[in-house]
Amino acid sequence: MPDVTVVGGGPAGSLSARLLAASGLDVVVLEEHKQAGVPMHCAGMLSPETIRLSGVQPEILGTVNSADVIFPDGRVLEVGRRTPMIYAVDRADLDRKLADKACEFGADFRYGVKCNRAVTDSKCATVDTNAGTIRSDIVVGADGPSSKIALSVGHNLPLEIIVGMQTDIKYRMEDQERMVLRLGSSVAPGFFSWQLPMGDITRVGLCVSPPLRPADYLKNLLKISGLEDREKVQKFSGKIPIGGRRTSYANRTLLIGDAAGQIKPVSGGGLFPIFKAAPILNDTVNSAYNLGVFNSSVLALYERGWKKAFGREISKGARMRSLYTKMDDEQMNYVGKLFDTPEIKDSLGMIDFDDPSNVVRPILSQKGIKTGMLKVYLGKGR
Repeated sequence: MPDVTVVGGGPAGSLSARLLAASGLDVVVLEEHKQAGVPMHCAGMLSPETIRLSGVQPEILGTVNSADVIFPDGRVLEVGRRTPMIYAVDRADLDRKLADKACEFGADFRYGVKCNRAVTDSKCATVDTNAGTIRSDIVVGADGPSSKIALSVGHNLPLEIIVGMQTDIKYRMEDQERMVLRLGSSVAPGFFSWQLPMGDITRVGLCVSPPLRPADYLKNLLKISGLEDREKVQKFSGKIPIGGRRTSYANRTLLIGDAAGQIKPVSGGGLFPIFKAAPILNDTVNSAYNLGVFNSSVLALYERGWKKAFGREISKGARMRSLYTKMDDEQMNYVGKLFDTPEIKDSLGMIDFDDPSNVVRPILSQKGIKTGMLKVYLGKGR
């Protein structure tokens, strides 16, 4: 019987498995797909710090140090800096390298094994799969937004789900260091779209909230981007749980990544929270083994730990998203006009993509911004 069963072989499962195996534990990873990194659901936009925390070096497809933010009325805010904002990486390559490194430390990856359900009792955690039953001391749910492990805890749905879709186009953007972000109800209501330079390929995508269909908006986005007639290399989509879940732990159970709702509400990114949470998960599991106790009273250390590490950033991001989703196009245009100053564009250029709320204070310190944003908050500002 393994010590820990990790359900899900994506970045959350692979890094958790690597750390747990490096601690001397017997770890089994169950991945429903036949190989790591496929299918791909992420835009692949990572900060330099996120890449560092991953512990591997993925293939870099592009380096972005500036952005054109396009508002519904066509106003363009050009923001940037000399150092990289983000890197465009090959996400499939990242996932494979994370899985390979976990295997190097002794984790046992079992591909094509799908979790049907998980139950726990005083003796063990039991995972029923299409390949049989696996029992262990602890089960780690790293199985994404539709996590079977999260649902096994009960009443643990994510607060909000958004759906994204993107496509790779055979087209080389003129400026290989500048991405394009578009806002507005006709482009990506409730979120934003992206156009990302990746050499001879341009990645174009967006997110919307159900019941809206991202495919309908992607078609329009390609049209307004002038890319509708270009050759499409591949298309992929996925769900993003935003707002967190009721809990990320229970008896003999821990959740990480999308399964735990550990998502940055503003950008929808999940890798930075994963890479911050995995060491805390590892420490918690080792504490449980040192005590010989695997119930929720001990495993609660995990949730306290990750919330202390980055929960504040997620909470601040949730407030920013709440304000953003309440704005109509006219209010967005008003904000665009407010922000179209050299001082604020300089502040936006220094945004931390892992903690975008870091720009709030310097922006609000500018003359007239607090009054203007209060109008937006009150439903005015048109």
